Amino acid sequence: MDVQFRMSNDEVIAVFPYEIQGTDFVGCYAHDGQHSVCRWDINQSTKQATAKQYEPLKRELESIGYIVNVVKRRNHTRYLKTLYSEKVKRYNLQFN
Repeated sequence: MDVQFRMSNDEVIAVFPYEIQGTDFVGCYAHDGQHSVCRWDINQSTKQATAKQYEPLKRELESIGYIVNVVKRRNHTRYLKTLYSEKVKRYNLQFN
């Protein structure tokens, strides 16, 4: 799974940039099993974590079954395609 590691208030969080959770949110994770959601634009209010900073959280994710692919930047086109696809599924939209 693609994961961005970000620093938020001196805490490392894992952001799953293509795990859409509603209109404006994506999945995220903090230490000790704290799955949550964060705004899709979280990169604007956080800094990229260094490998040394995120390594413990990466190991934690791997210990619970995640196969982590660290990404530095979200591919916005892929994000929009995933968002669109989720909306189609959620609302059973059909287009001619």
